[in-house]
Amino acid sequence: MSRSTFRILKQCRNCGNMFEAQKVTTLFCSHKCNSANYKLRKKLEKISEVGKEITQPQPFKPKVSALSRAMLQDKDFLSVKEISVLLGCSRQTVYTLINTGKIQATNLNKKKTLIKRSNIDKLFN
Repeated sequence: MSRSTFRILKQCRNCGNMFEAQKVTTLFCSHKCNSANYKLRKKLEKISEVGKEITQPQPFKPKVSALSRAMLQDKDFLSVKEISVLLGCSRQTVYTLINTGKIQATNLNKKKTLIKRSNIDKLFN
């Protein structure tokens, strides 16, 4: 098998230097440039994946059935968790409403906060 005598001059895609390629498909002048370009591609792929996750937030879906919501409609006093299920928001949002004064709440102890059902109804009237 004979080797060809013509030269293939190419420009490295990573560093931009001119080099003599052994194959037509060669893109980089050295293994070092090839590795650097590979790492850069992988880094950009990760950044684009994170960007997709940030631009497409997952909606909040409470894990409660219609029967549980109906049971909450009849209670006179509700906890923060029950209010969040009833309103379809997070517990933190309920605490924010309490801290801003839009909802009046009573702390029974450090772990239990109760809210009157009529206070929730006033919020929407």
